[in-house]
Amino acid sequence: MNNKAKFTNSARYKCLEYLQKNTVDLSLSYCGIEECDPNHFYGPIARTEYLIHYIIEGKGIYQVNDITYNLGKHQIFLICPGATTYYVADPKDPWKYIWIAFNGIKAKEYLELAHLDEEHLICEFHKPDLLIGYIQGILNAHELTYANDLKREGNLLLFLSEIIQSQKESNQSANIHDYPYKVYVNHALDFIEHNYEKGIKVTDIANYIGINRSYLSNIFKKVLNVSVQEYLVNYRLTKAATILRTTSIPIGNIAKAVGYDDSLTFSKVFKSFKNVSPSEYRNSTDSIENSEQRAENNLLITK
Repeated sequence: MNNKAKFTNSARYKCLEYLQKNTVDLSLSYCGIEECDPNHFYGPIARTEYLIHYIIEGKGIYQVNDITYNLGKHQIFLICPGATTYYVADPKDPWKYIWIAFNGIKAKEYLELAHLDEEHLICEFHKPDLLIGYIQGILNAHELTYANDLKREGNLLLFLSEIIQSQKESNQSANIHDYPYKVYVNHALDFIEHNYEKGIKVTDIANYIGINRSYLSNIFKKVLNVSVQEYLVNYRLTKAATILRTTSIPIGNIAKAVGYDDSLTFSKVFKSFKNVSPSEYRNSTDSIENSEQRAENNLLITK
């Protein structure tokens, strides 16, 4: 456990720094909040980590390389590792801001999801209480305990997630889907596997994943060359066929076990896919003739 962390807590300046790197993916370095004096400046300096400032009120200037930004309330500015930066509070209306610094192999990826990178250093965020609350949550967890490690890292993730969500909502022209489409298809398949017996519909699958039904239908067809509805029905009927040929469980019970409340509807759908009714299918199969084996399977499936 690192015992060198420094916590400063005064009326106009609060900061937690010198934190030990706890994770490889994303690790908090330092954070704080300050009500700056007029003309208060920092730099020029190059950082070794990513650093986000969020302006709560007031104004100031941010310079990176040869570019100068005049910034104010509700704006975020990003400092990237290795970039020489300088920033100074306005002489008449000095800014008050919060900051959070972090590093890790996923830091750049998360920032890009927030539309922040070396070419896009500025964005806006209009829910200051949220970001202030996460910084305060980190500062409140300044004591070095394992529980507080988790609290600090959790607040860092929440801080970034709010910016990502905000930028997603404000950039209507951008791609609204965060992940490659095959990821969504895999989530759909997993959801079907674990919920097919609950009477789920295509809309339920799309809602669970967090995408619209039309997009799900398009990408599902693209990957599997079959519609979501066809796949879902086939999945249920394949399960039903297994139960039919290996047990003597009543057909009405089997219908419910694969997501059909009405046995007549189940029988109609089964016949349209298998060209025989459920009872005909059961009678035609020779997979298991031994009645004792059927009875054993009955118990296994109905447990």
